[in-house]
Amino acid sequence: MTTWRRFERREATLEFLEIRQEGIRCFLRWGSDRTSGKGSTTILDDEEQARRHAARKINERIRKGFTEVDPPCDPAEAEAGTPVLDVITGSAGPHAPAPQYLPVDGFDQVYRRAHTPDHPMGFFEYYVLCEQGRRAVRFTVRASSHQDTVVAGFLEFLCTRRDLAFGGQSHHKVALPSPVGSFDHALFCSPALGRACAAYPAAAARVATAFPVFNCEIGDEDPEVLVDARIHGHAAL
Repeated sequence: MTTWRRFERREATLEFLEIRQEGIRCFLRWGSDRTSGKGSTTILDDEEQARRHAARKINERIRKGFTEVDPPCDPAEAEAGTPVLDVITGSAGPHAPAPQYLPVDGFDQVYRRAHTPDHPMGFFEYYVLCEQGRRAVRFTVRASSHQDTVVAGFLEFLCTRRDLAFGGQSHHKVALPSPVGSFDHALFCSPALGRACAAYPAAAARVATAFPVFNCEIGDEDPEVLVDARIHGHAAL
């Protein structure tokens, strides 16, 4: 169930639940026509548990009188052909300046944006594009530790593996031909695992994540739920 399903009940107000399962994740949105709604994401141990979790949520609503209706328009489908960076820059608010992604010299279809680089929490954001910009691999580097020569070494490696994170597996750990700083491996995460562009639903399923790691930090056979906890949970990588 990779598309959204919607359930509604009309009493004093119109209440709704929208649900979608993607791999080990179950996404929920709920609310009424009088509220802005809420959302949550539940990560289960495997796809079968996620499927049962979604079915349980649906059955709970049906028992309470909800009826399934036509699903909402999915922004990911509506803008599937729009280049990733166009989606992101087009999502800027009416009074906010559109973010500028500048090409990186020496690398084809690689763009960079500086986020307040002089601030202690500033960082550089990189996008390595593929499929005429309709998909991308993203990584970030903290401004305080950013070095062009070190980043160039990682980009040379990444540019030859632009499609690796889109092969159907949740993650790949690959040995680097030469160290990047003190790191000796790279981790490639699928869009669902990396969640690089969760703030941009129209592009979220088309942006993977990559970053250098130590060999000991992630095992090749580690399940997706464990890798998710290592990169998003407490004391994340």
